[in-house]
Amino acid sequence: MQARTAAICPGPCNNAWRRGETVRAESGNEHHLTPSWGQPVQCYECLERARHQLAELPELLTAVQMEALRGTRPQNTATIHSRPNDTPAWPGQAARLLIDTVLPEMEELAADVLVQRGIWRQDFEPDHTGIREGQRISAALRTLYAHLDWMMQHHPAATEPHERGNANPGGQIRQWHGVAQRFTKQHPQHDVRKLAPCPRCKGPYLAESRDLRLVDDRPYIECRDPDCRRIMTGAEYDTYVKALAAVVTQAA
Repeated sequence: MQARTAAICPGPCNNAWRRGETVRAESGNEHHLTPSWGQPVQCYECLERARHQLAELPELLTAVQMEALRGTRPQNTATIHSRPNDTPAWPGQAARLLIDTVLPEMEELAADVLVQRGIWRQDFEPDHTGIREGQRISAALRTLYAHLDWMMQHHPAATEPHERGNANPGGQIRQWHGVAQRFTKQHPQHDVRKLAPCPRCKGPYLAESRDLRLVDDRPYIECRDPDCRRIMTGAEYDTYVKALAAVVTQAA
């Protein structure tokens, strides 16, 4: 296979940079962010994040399975679209639906990788008859873990942005991990940062992005003043706030 030249990583490491490019194209406001480059397609940080998430998925999905077996009824099953004649959710339904969605997606990606790498024939159809669900989950995750480096750099969809509905292996892993984390209440909560004044316009408009949290993307800091729209990464914001605090301390 011909080696690919290095490209800008399509992962969440470049969310702030991509947003900065959008703002520059829309308003002409320049940004100072530099992108993370792939090795050669996805960067080392995104690769290791995917490796860590795959390693956590067995425990997370086991917890989801146990919830389905226990049949715990959700405290509130109503939604904004509920109708009076809607069939009520049965105990354990949410957990069952999650497994029934994630497991086939994992097996599909695992099969695709084995076909792409010439290990399975194109027309090979695995037979899951009589195989327990836990064994199917373990088998799919073992395959994905074993071929992770290849998937992240050489899979035909590895260059696609990490967004909902795409085929990027890293993006799919993040989505499975994120929904399992949220279901088991293990998803970390981000703090909303909006106390420091914008370093460009000095207005009190800085706020952490919220639009990407549902897909577990890294938040960035953006000035909400439409004439400024300064973009900062979380690390840059932390450095900026520490510098401001040092100035205030010295002046006190």
